[in-house]
Amino acid sequence: MFLSVVTFRGWSWAVAALLCLIVGASQGWIELIGLGVAGVVTFGFASLYALFRHAHEVSFHLAHERVVVGDEAQLIVSVRNPTSHSLMGLDVFVPVGDSQVETQVGRLRKSAHEDISLPIPTEHRGMVQVGPARVVRQDPLGLVSREVVHGESRTLFIHPRTIGLLSMSTGFVRDLEGNPTKDLTDSDLSFHALREYVPGDDRRNIHWKSTAKTGQFMVRQFEQTRRSHLMIALDTDPDAYAGDDDFELAVSTAASLGVRAIRDTRDLSVLVSADARPQPTGRLSALREAARELASRRRAERPAVNRVRGLSTVSKDRLLDELSGVHLQEGSPNIVELSRLASVQAADVSIAFVVTGPTVESKTLHSASIAFPAGVEVVILSCAPEASPQIRRMGRLTVATIGRLDDVQQLLGKRMTLA
Repeated sequence: MFLSVVTFRGWSWAVAALLCLIVGASQGWIELIGLGVAGVVTFGFASLYALFRHAHEVSFHLAHERVVVGDEAQLIVSVRNPTSHSLMGLDVFVPVGDSQVETQVGRLRKSAHEDISLPIPTEHRGMVQVGPARVVRQDPLGLVSREVVHGESRTLFIHPRTIGLLSMSTGFVRDLEGNPTKDLTDSDLSFHALREYVPGDDRRNIHWKSTAKTGQFMVRQFEQTRRSHLMIALDTDPDAYAGDDDFELAVSTAASLGVRAIRDTRDLSVLVSADARPQPTGRLSALREAARELASRRRAERPAVNRVRGLSTVSKDRLLDELSGVHLQEGSPNIVELSRLASVQAADVSIAFVVTGPTVESKTLHSASIAFPAGVEVVILSCAPEASPQIRRMGRLTVATIGRLDDVQQLLGKRMTLA
């Protein structure tokens, strides 16, 4: 225990003091013996820092556990002196992601309390682990340094930026109450036709007026209706994007659509790739070539059903929390495979939004759309920062180019018939 708290300077100090004593005693040099004794005594006093635990009570918390990228985030460090006498100052270190923030606390009088507010960088979207706090107690010469850990780590969610969209109950999507399908059923709201009664039919559906006219039992038949089920599939294949800005716009677009759907209380599925371990942003070009061969092997070895995963849609905060941790992933399914897997994961989808980057060719976009069943309306949102917003039709496929997040509101505000 004691050996672990002695710093490199402390070991050097102790060795130097012993050498002075040995050389001074062997050569009869009183000066060296005096230096050695002084060094040993100094090292002994410094060692007292390792014997006593500091009496400070240290805690920390986040001013807000969820912030939007670019907004202010604060870490509050609280230090309290619970004793009846003054305590010396100490250094407090709190890990924040891959870095750490440091603050110095001065001498505290008895029962004194001090709160220190420290800024946390939020330039990049992500899930940042904060803490636990480390208190370092060190003697004035830096010979002995003792570290004590306080609290447990917390997670700061830096959400993607979103834009408020108008309700999708009108305009772009108009089937909130359910649209009739071509599937026939014996019990629903949309009347289709009459047919002859067969054993097993519900007698409550007998149409008595027609029965009286024809002399045979006639029952009502209905078209099956369903509440629209929205699906948002976010493409995380690095080959679909020209850079990190494209992908951030795609994440914000998917988040905006998801939040609006949750507020409209729609049935919603949000799917992303689950194929590879997330990679830090900014290293896309360097990692792409090195990981391509590994990604190919991973595609072949991993079962297809496990290559996409659904994000939580129980609330907008839960959805944004999970989108905070989504990154470009080498080895992700391309947009065609993503669409095919997504259609299997959400078999009852009526409208599918596929959010991707600008480098995907039109032929590939069309191939992605036909991966969905014929009854599914497919809208592909191609995100390219600073591009001119536009909408184009490719058969039953709608392709919308998003240059800014505001374009999502404008494009969805246009009345587009997707019946």
